Amino acid sequence: MTSEGVTPNPPAFEAAVRAHLAPHREQFNYDALVHTALDNARFHRWAALVDRFRPLDGASFRSSGCGMGGSLLAYHDAGASRVTGVEVDAATVEMARLRVAEIPSAEVHRVEPDPPLPFDDGAFDVIESMDVIEHVPDPRSYLADLVRVLAPGGLILVVTPNRLWPVEQHLGIAGPPWLPVAAADRLFGRLAGARWLDDDRRFRYSRLAGMRTQNMSLRRLRALAVEADLHLRVLLREGGDHPLPPDHPRSERLLAHPIGKFVAPVRTLAVTLERRSSRG
Repeated sequence: MTSEGVTPNPPAFEAAVRAHLAPHREQFNYDALVHTALDNARFHRWAALVDRFRPLDGASFRSSGCGMGGSLLAYHDAGASRVTGVEVDAATVEMARLRVAEIPSAEVHRVEPDPPLPFDDGAFDVIESMDVIEHVPDPRSYLADLVRVLAPGGLILVVTPNRLWPVEQHLGIAGPPWLPVAAADRLFGRLAGARWLDDDRRFRYSRLAGMRTQNMSLRRLRALAVEADLHLRVLLREGGDHPLPPDHPRSERLLAHPIGKFVAPVRTLAVTLERRSSRG
């Protein structure tokens, strides 16, 4: 149990996860899928990092794309008074609800992917968008709706794969991030039919189409932030407790440079966004 007495992986939740993933047992990343679903430590590290910039004690928190609810547990443990998750997939919503069933202040909603979402203006002090913005049809509308429901003085955490890193991280395929999304989908879709491919690569290539709608870079995130009148802060990988694994030291140094950060080939981008008016 956590310090709050909440079971991180209730038996009903774990059973639902294993049943949900059973059809993928022979898939190349099955073990990673199980670990990702059940592990909660990384979400606690994210909550601790966010707490440095916007204290979580008593905060209302929303996870935009909450997956199986790990972040809801972590932010609740970190002191958030209300934790809310949204997801588009009905099966994922049900598993997340099983995971947070012991938390009276937790809610998980199934939503349509297009904004606006059914929340009041200014409803949340902290919003997390973890590996979501690269999948949405319209990043501007998506971000605008996050800002709409952000309370004064609130903070948005955005984490997304970096298009300057050459490997598509959902499937582990080299090349797609450096191509336009539609072109990569067509190319690797055709390659999936090549006779010389092994079964593993054929499976990965065939799954690429529709995986992403956007290739996100720091330059793109900054342009979206400027358009929405938001202050963007790059979260550097300082200290050993950062949620992201370390990148190459030269990439890390570039990321810390005022100009070099826009060409730093780190695997993943992590930024916070705040209203400029809230920063004075």
